[in-house]
Amino acid sequence: MLENTERSHWLASYILPNEHIVRSWLARFPDFEADDIIQEAYVILSEADISNVTNPVGYFHTICRNLVIRHYKKAQVVSVTAIADLQHDILIDQTPSAEDITTARAELRFLEDIIKQLPENCRYVFIDRKINGHTQKDCAKKLGISERSVEKRLARALVLISKFYGQREKAPQNTQTGLTRGNKRLS
Repeated sequence: MLENTERSHWLASYILPNEHIVRSWLARFPDFEADDIIQEAYVILSEADISNVTNPVGYFHTICRNLVIRHYKKAQVVSVTAIADLQHDILIDQTPSAEDITTARAELRFLEDIIKQLPENCRYVFIDRKINGHTQKDCAKKLGISERSVEKRLARALVLISKFYGQREKAPQNTQTGLTRGNKRLS
């Protein structure tokens, strides 16, 4: 079981920012208030073991869906449309598709190849600033150069990276291209 502070952080990080998704889904059911269902769902979440939940929004949606079903089971009169909506309901799944994962990995490999081709001084600054997230001042201190030099090297790295992306868009899909300036290949 998670401690209360961890549970609060989990709720604030995953459920609250996405609550509107479930609320808009609940708006399709006019027989009860969405706030009541949401409130009951939070009570259930406060007592549930959420340590192994991999899709928090889908989990929250499922809890709300089950509460809607429970309310309709207790109701004396039930709308046929509401039951049809529940039967054809699709769970909210925020996990990326296999195609999205493959595309993202290919993009990362492409960027990694570009970074490897950057001039060494630009590469170090780019990695330190953009990937490791260090400040310009920290980067300058670490490399023993001025902040202005860090700024220039980062700007050059970004220009070269954008040129590489531009060349990729112009080139046929299967052709490898490198950064070039005139007849000179940059690496």
